[in-house]
Amino acid sequence: MFRPLAALLLATLSITAFAAPAQAANASLGVSGTRFVLTTADGRRLDSAALIGAVFDMVTPEGINAKVRIDGISAAAEASDVTLHNLSVESSPGKWSPLCAADAKGRSAAFPMLGRWQGRRFVADAKAWFLTCTSGSQAKCRLWGFDPWGSDPRRSPLRPLYEACQHMVRADYDGSGVAHTRDGTSIDGWGDIGDERPESLNDPLFAFEAGWGPRGAVCVARTRWEILLPTRVLLAKNPHLRGNPCDEAEARRRGAVLFNRSKLRP
Repeated sequence: MFRPLAALLLATLSITAFAAPAQAANASLGVSGTRFVLTTADGRRLDSAALIGAVFDMVTPEGINAKVRIDGISAAAEASDVTLHNLSVESSPGKWSPLCAADAKGRSAAFPMLGRWQGRRFVADAKAWFLTCTSGSQAKCRLWGFDPWGSDPRRSPLRPLYEACQHMVRADYDGSGVAHTRDGTSIDGWGDIGDERPESLNDPLFAFEAGWGPRGAVCVARTRWEILLPTRVLLAKNPHLRGNPCDEAEARRRGAVLFNRSKLRP
């Protein structure tokens, strides 16, 4: 399933720098946009900017307790409406290390998002939130402009594109949730938001890979890494992904909302 790489559920709070212990015990943590909003017992609302230095006692979906600290925030260069959070986790008493692995830009950052995942489908649940690292598909797709709560210029919802993007980033061709790519692999993806077109059309090292829908690929011209998953093996197991040929036009005919090109690799 598309579980956020650093999904954390709030357990208790330690915010003695911002509120008295009694207030901290009755505080509630929510999300607005991509920022945390802490409501204290006396009704004060503190967002991420006011919570730098705060330590949260949290528990992972696996039931593991963790102390997470907000070390700083900044606007994402590629999406100014996204607030990146530098978070540290206490790996041993008094020792802190980055919560997230570094992404392709060298950032070890994360941000919260409203909603939740049910299997491999995004649920627009305004009462739930998850935390995702910029090195993961959930964050990448949001940074690329696929806000699952937003709409495109024609007022069509972006949620199907956000879901399709998860499969595209992970090279999850059959929609099973299994990735067939490697960290740091560059892809050239596009959809019908504005005047998006592939940037690699004149690059002979890139070729069309697949068209994508909310449940996975709709057709596959070739796999991203033949060494990880040979195209012939994928198509033999999933004959419905064969194209005639598989190109942007055929993928559109089959209902794709996203498309990608990738570098030719063994």
